[in-house]
Amino acid sequence: MRMVRNRFRNRPDQPDCDLDSFSAWYQSREERLVAHLKQLKSELLSDGKISSNEVARIRRYVEEDGALDFDDVAFLVELIGEADDVCPEFDELFLPLMRHVLLKDGKIDLEEQTILVDMLVAGGAIRQSEIKLVRDLQIEATETTPGFDKLCEALLAIPTS
Repeated sequence: MRMVRNRFRNRPDQPDCDLDSFSAWYQSREERLVAHLKQLKSELLSDGKISSNEVARIRRYVEEDGALDFDDVAFLVELIGEADDVCPEFDELFLPLMRHVLLKDGKIDLEEQTILVDMLVAGGAIRQSEIKLVRDLQIEATETTPGFDKLCEALLAIPTS
């Protein structure tokens, strides 16, 4: 029987477990997380808006595991896509988080370019704050894809107000 060391469980007080038990525990954990995110999204978007009083709850979710990551950004992009209206306080949380996660290695790769495009088309209209983010990413990134460069050219053609 193949054993999984307890270090994967972050519980030194627990004994080692077999691989099947660990797999079942991990799958159950992932299923609970997905269910939690669906519930959270449903509650946040019950009125179709992301309001300033909901931003604190979103912030708690993002900071919950102590590591800002791509999954956090993807969840927030989903929220934008399904919301009819987004408050400025959400942008104050979301845009710096997106910048931090996307520029973690200094590069904009194809996966990061895809999440940017998803963000831009999510709300049905490109917001000025999103254009500014992409322009800042273009300046700060040490390496980009040709598609990202074309995206930046197209966004530069949009007049700012």
